[in-house]
Amino acid sequence: MSNAIIMAAGLGSRLKEYTKTTHKSLFLVDNVPNLERTIRYLNEIGIDEIHIVIGYLSEQFLYLKDRYKNINLIFNPDFATKNNAYSFKLAMDYFSDSFIIDADVVLLKNIFSLETRSTYYTTLRRKTQKAEWVVCADEKDRVFDIKICTDEKPSLLGISYFTNKDSKIIKDEIYNLDDDYFLDSKLYYDNVIAKLIDKISIYSKFINPNYVCELDDIKDINELKEKLSGKFSRN
Repeated sequence: MSNAIIMAAGLGSRLKEYTKTTHKSLFLVDNVPNLERTIRYLNEIGIDEIHIVIGYLSEQFLYLKDRYKNINLIFNPDFATKNNAYSFKLAMDYFSDSFIIDADVVLLKNIFSLETRSTYYTTLRRKTQKAEWVVCADEKDRVFDIKICTDEKPSLLGISYFTNKDSKIIKDEIYNLDDDYFLDSKLYYDNVIAKLIDKISIYSKFINPNYVCELDDIKDINELKEKLSGKFSRN
């Protein structure tokens, strides 16, 4: 049975004043905390076992255990000093046939489906100077490379799925990382997986950008407001 691991330990420092008192994953979207929207979408496709890695403002997540069944909260005490690869490591006991979801991804409809192969969900972002994780895939959508660049091409959305077979390969790599890796703020769990592209079998799945957004900086909030106001089609 598949499960989900949601990464929600980060500070959200790029949003400055917005995240001083509220964790960004709990911002209201259509009057529902964004993280709850993600949980409900997962429940709709039969994913009930959900592990959430928390850290910053961790007390704000405690209510979720009472509201939803099978929610497991994993506390990262080093959220302020270690990168998200360390948060990922804390969830390794549950990593098998798993969705890995960045908590700041906003879904305007349920784009999840039960996957049978390792999959990167990708989307096309608005053209900016911000570098993204751009996927390179063949004609069968199998990913053979990931480049961090500003190319206007499909890039990682912040949602992925890994089969038990591929998760074992990734898990071994995570456990073999030394402590210095987790202290480097420029490195992420994505870097670990990207290095293993030749050893795992992962495919790209494109998601219509009208249905998704993220909460990384002020521009993202403005884009989300536009999408919610109906300036973008959501059908």
